[in-house]
Amino acid sequence: MQNIIKIVLIPKVTYPNMDVNKSFILSENKRKSGIYRLNNLITGKSYVGSSVNLAGRLNIYYSEKAMLSKLSTRKSIIYSAILKHGYINFSLDILEYCGKNLLIEREQYYLDNLKPEYNILKNANSRLGSIQSEATKIKISISNKGKHPHFSGKMHTSESRKLMSIALKSLIRTNTPKVVKLETKLKISLRSKGVPVKVFDLKGNLIRNFPSIRSTAKYLGISQKGLMRYLDENKSYNGYIIKSYFKDN
Repeated sequence: MQNIIKIVLIPKVTYPNMDVNKSFILSENKRKSGIYRLNNLITGKSYVGSSVNLAGRLNIYYSEKAMLSKLSTRKSIIYSAILKHGYINFSLDILEYCGKNLLIEREQYYLDNLKPEYNILKNANSRLGSIQSEATKIKISISNKGKHPHFSGKMHTSESRKLMSIALKSLIRTNTPKVVKLETKLKISLRSKGVPVKVFDLKGNLIRNFPSIRSTAKYLGISQKGLMRYLDENKSYNGYIIKSYFKDN
């Protein structure tokens, strides 16, 4: 009969409730590196991770904003589980404290033996299975071109290099935030503030002063959004020229 060896795991530290024990978890693990395990008290499923700064890494789990931000770019079963079940339904084990140079080796040991259900990546320090940005994919593709057997001994033509450069620049332009002009900022500000407005006829004669965009729009029978298209643009609306107090002065 074959003997079955069962691994008995005794965590270095156990925190029974992530919600109740939050302050202890963060204070007791400052500047410590090691392996941790998150346990769902409802489903019995777990997640194993490692960090050179356990307090900093664990603090991410306590930030719903941080987890939602990461979920917007990649899949994470553990983040989704915490957001669904809440901290009160999770416990935390510090499986062991170890030096930075041993983190990957020890994390892999626990991944192999505990087989945690929430871990998407089965190899420690591996990005296999994670979602990469389009720019990253292109860069990796370019760097790997000469590594495949069918490409051995070949070089990129000037045309192919140019096309790859254009692709990368296009992605950078797409992801670059637009610069808002000062005048545009002023208009946005005017929409939300009661800034005086002056209405003139086509000859430049002042017709009437108004205390705000809203009151001006109501008088002219136009929406505030529609009025903003004519404000300070020297374009007439039904024979009127509309200027803000700041622009007129």
